[in-house]
Parts: sequence; structure tokens; C-alpha cells
Amino acid sequence: DSMRYSGDASSYSLGVDKAFGKALIGLVVSNLDTDFTTTFNDGTYKQDIDTYGIYVAYKTSMLQIDLGMGQGDSTISTTRRDLGNDKVITGSTTADVEYSNARIAANFTRGKFTIVPSASYRSMDMDIAAFTDVRPSDDSATVAGGEATIFSTSNATLTTTDDSIAARSVTSETMSVGLNISANLGKVVPYIVMSYDSEDTTKAAYKAEVGTDGNNSETAASNYSNSVTIGGGVNFMLGSHITGGVRAGSITGRDDWEENYMSGNISIGF
Repeated sequence: DSMRYSGDASSYSLGVDKAFGKALIGLVVSNLDTDFTTTFNDGTYKQDIDTYGIYVAYKTSMLQIDLGMGQGDSTISTTRRDLGNDKVITGSTTADVEYSNARIAANFTRGKFTIVPSASYRSMDMDIAAFTDVRPSDDSATVAGGEATIFSTSNATLTTTDDSIAARSVTSETMSVGLNISANLGKVVPYIVMSYDSEDTTKAAYKAEVGTDGNNSETAASNYSNSVTIGGGVNFMLGSHITGGVRAGSITGRDDWEENYMSGNISIGF
């Protein structure tokens, strides 16, 4: 209830790489920009992340290995409405970011069928610097009742105390094992995909949720540990210029949300 939010996120990556035989080495620059708003206190959370990294790949007819790592920095700004006087509390800070990933996949082909088992690991660490939430001073004009309350003409301003927010480190690690089975039927390639994901992520640090429905049972941040993805689809080719595909599946096993998805694409080349 009180934790409802909406927002937008955008990202881009630019990279350059060079092949050395069966190996590939590259550099990448990435940006992630997020902008969220909360419902109950008209709050905002804006974060901009810039990272710089290196990646390495090695591929043979039966094996592919991908490695990547990088680091960067981030700026964070927050606002929220003081529910006591309707003024805006502001805060801003910076963070250091590090990430790494690794993936290994094998490719086994038997006739028209291809089987690709894989395993991957992803990690991201963020060290957020301490900062101060700045609270504007109250005045009688913004307090319910105005000067008719405890304030008088000679004492119309109440000086507030800013909040010191401690530094915080957060980490997210995900390990995944998966299996993709496809069949090459000429212009149509159906496939199924299955994966199991295990995640260890630092929990959110809010104290409690105040439920507007009278139910205060949701007093801790959700922190799922595993999920299962099962899906499938069909890739196809129409003539020599049009290719496309459709896919669908579901993600289950989480304690915070579950997902059913369906998508498709068409590409036209000349």
C-alpha cells in the first residue's frame, strides 16, 4: 500500500571489440538512468549510473565462454513531502559501482536437434556515500491552523533538524543454470528454454509498511532466493528477406512477484 511507486528507466551501451582468432576482446561504456515516484508522500528517486568495462569471449564449435567486469560511479537525488508541514525534504549523494559476469555454454548438435546447456554468474556491488536529508524549517503559515496553533507572532518559525543518513553497501549476486533445446526444421526453428536462478541480494532498509487496508503484515522487504523460468518459441524465415519469431513463458518461484510473458519480432533485410 504505502510502498506503491511508478517510474521510468532508460539505458544505452557503446562498445568496440576486436577478434583474435577464436577470442574476442572489447571495451564498453554504459549508462542507466532511473526516475521513480512514490505515492504516499509524493517522493522522487533519481539515479544516474555510468560504467566502463572490459569483456572477453572465446568460442569454438562446441564451447563458448564470456567474461566481463567493470566499474563506475553514480549520482542519486531524493525528495519527499514532509507530512507535517507540506514542505519538501531533499537529499543527494554519490556511489561507487562495480560489476562482473561470466557465462559458459556448450553446443551439442544431433541431426536436426541442438542442445545448449549453460551456466552463468552476475554480480553488482554499490557503495553509497553518507548524506544528509535537508528539512526546511517550519513556519506558522505552513502548519495546520497557522498562528492559531502553538506559534505566536513572535515565535512563528520552528527550526528543524536535518537527518544524517549512514553510508550503505548493497550487493546482488545471481547464479543461473539453463538448457535450450531447438530443432532446425528448415525455415522454422521451434525451441524450448528452461532455467533455474538463485539470487542473493541485500534487503531493502525500510522499517515497516503502514497498510491503508488495515493489514500491517507486510512489515519486511521481500528478498527472494530462487526462481524457475520455463518458456519456448518459434523462429521463422519468410523468403530471403524476412525473419521473425514469437516466444512465451513464465517465471515462478519468487515470493515477491511472478511473471507470464509473450513477445514477437519481425526483421526485414535488403
